[in-house]
Amino acid sequence: MKRILSAVLLLCIMITLSGTAFADQTQKAAVFELYSVDGYYQDSLGNQSNYSFHVPQLNADGSAAKEINDEIGERFGSRVEAQFESMEGGYSLWTWHTEWQSFWNGSQIFLFITSDEDGDCNDYAAYGYDFDTGERVTNEMILLQRGISEEEYLEKLKEAVQLKFEEIGPEIPEGVTTKLTREKLLEQTLSWLDIEQPMFIDQYGEIETIVRIVSIAGAGWYYHLVSPFAGQNEGEPTYRISIIGDSDLVESCPESAKAGETVTVSILDATDGDIRIQAVGVEGTRNNWFGYQFVMPDHDVDVKVEFIDYGLA
Repeated sequence: MKRILSAVLLLCIMITLSGTAFADQTQKAAVFELYSVDGYYQDSLGNQSNYSFHVPQLNADGSAAKEINDEIGERFGSRVEAQFESMEGGYSLWTWHTEWQSFWNGSQIFLFITSDEDGDCNDYAAYGYDFDTGERVTNEMILLQRGISEEEYLEKLKEAVQLKFEEIGPEIPEGVTTKLTREKLLEQTLSWLDIEQPMFIDQYGEIETIVRIVSIAGAGWYYHLVSPFAGQNEGEPTYRISIIGDSDLVESCPESAKAGETVTVSILDATDGDIRIQAVGVEGTRNNWFGYQFVMPDHDVDVKVEFIDYGLA
């Protein structure tokens, strides 16, 4: 077992170092993985499961990118290393999965990372970086781009957290004597809210916020995701978005959107050719190596995707 895990650790190191080769900053190279390991493990007590550890790193120079990478490595990379150490000793794991997603907003990338932990809870984190400016994307920048004041944001965040609280509880078990009430639990949860809650823009252009909601057991609170401005245009019609042509080259694209919303289509990297993409009858923008964006009109849209072969052997 120890010999196998040592090989896994060597593989992780090789993957980490390979990120430096992506200096051209193609779409594929914008993010590489510090750890990229999937496997199966059974501990000495017979606990068994598949594990999947994927920890991202920005492939960019400068202090802001280094700061983000260091934070990700310290928070998520260290826990993966701890699991490797447990496997070498035959001990139980306390996390089995660490995964990440990336969302583009023009030249800005948002990394959203999740990691499960014992006790059926998840750890969430979000990081934003602008490849054009080389700066970290802050909450204040996001709100300024959207024309939203801090007061308006906090008001909407409070409403969204209240809805999430009502949806998930927590319920006080029957027969338990406690001074806590649901009202007090909600009051405590709302007291944690401020402008510094981790924020990112998702694939639909929605602002997502990571918040803590109180629990009467376990860690005392758990992380949850809320969308403070989701549904504010709920009465407006949505229009269909269809991919035509080489649809297998599309990494992600929403199935529909409301008029006026910014639609982002993420495409795969093509090393032996080029990918042409265009929303038929709509003006769009190819965002460097990231993908394609357009503003949704008040009708359905076809997005044509075509692979142009360079003819290389």
